[in-house]
Amino acid sequence: MLARISRFVLPVLIVAGALAVYRMAAVGPQPAAVVLPRNMPTVIAPRINDPRVVTDAQLAAVLDRVLPPADPVSTNNFVHALRLWGPNADFGDAKIPSGRQLRDYFLSDRAFRRWAGEQAPPLFFRGRDGIEVRSYDDRVTDRETSSFHTDDLVATLAETGVPAGAPLVLRDGQARVGDLLTTALLRAHPEQLEYEWTTIAYARYVFPHPGWRNKYGEKINVDQLVDQILKNPPGIGPCNGLHRLEALVVLNRADDEYRALQPKTKLKVLTALKWTSDVLVRAQTAEGYWTRQWPRGAAASQPGKDNPATLHDKLLVTGHHLEWLALAPEEVQPPRETVIRAAQWLARTLVEMDQKDLLEAYGPYTHAARALCLWRSTEPIDAWKKGTATASHQVAATSDK
Repeated sequence: MLARISRFVLPVLIVAGALAVYRMAAVGPQPAAVVLPRNMPTVIAPRINDPRVVTDAQLAAVLDRVLPPADPVSTNNFVHALRLWGPNADFGDAKIPSGRQLRDYFLSDRAFRRWAGEQAPPLFFRGRDGIEVRSYDDRVTDRETSSFHTDDLVATLAETGVPAGAPLVLRDGQARVGDLLTTALLRAHPEQLEYEWTTIAYARYVFPHPGWRNKYGEKINVDQLVDQILKNPPGIGPCNGLHRLEALVVLNRADDEYRALQPKTKLKVLTALKWTSDVLVRAQTAEGYWTRQWPRGAAASQPGKDNPATLHDKLLVTGHHLEWLALAPEEVQPPRETVIRAAQWLARTLVEMDQKDLLEAYGPYTHAARALCLWRSTEPIDAWKKGTATASHQVAATSDK
């Protein structure tokens, strides 16, 4: 009897052992999960409130143009709307997604399907490396409900205060936001095409923990992240490379709290930000905007054949620059007049432009609206409601006359 059992069991054990050996040879040893040092992401609040940059009335008018769009449903629009408006926004209109609905779109597959449709494939799923994100580049269908940028979703969850321990309800079970972050860190590597949002998520959830080991067995630390950001020429990369500047600013602000960067790394960050600020002063056009040619300095200040720019380019670049500048330390700031001119051009343009054109590039233009809010140190929903109340009061006063 024992011989008969062995005859059947032994081949199974041999196959199982062979498969285990193959897996180890093919994918290598799996690293231990990244241990997150805290549950709540680091808060990086604005420090400046200058009404010369944008008035209350201008800010309310701008925000009224960038209310969260629900049709057509776009993951890229939803993540930008959540980032701008935050999870507590409520517009009092069933046709406009609230901040809570925007957040739940990313935390619950059930909420995701209510907006994206029952046939939409899951946005998050269990993959080889853990909890993975359906990327725009993964398939030729369902791109509108995919993630457009590497790790931008987890970075936005961090930015909007979602705890690492918050439940992430999948179609086939449940995970945590921290699992999404862990996967992002394990998949990170020095040659990653987009690493800006990975750095932002790291800065908010993980720093000052100095580093981690990725799934390839490579050690990644904060000094390498800074060097990776600085090694590429300015102006190159998604959104004109400007998310790299945001990543530096966020990391610098996190270090203001934890004091963990090496002095030489801190100096690299501040030097890069100051250099960029000085270049922007020379590159600003007479109207106040910047173009994608801004790294050329004064040569970029005169629109023409050598400095072509569409309205979209002007809005994208000017909005992103004002956004990181709003969180930058005083010692790297340009003269306030430079900021005021850029912000006033931005506010006028966003209010006057065609709504259809604005919605076609909703994501980038929310960066511009958020930049103006940061310069006034105000929550967008508060500024919008204040403007709505003022407008209603003015209408009522006119009717009483």
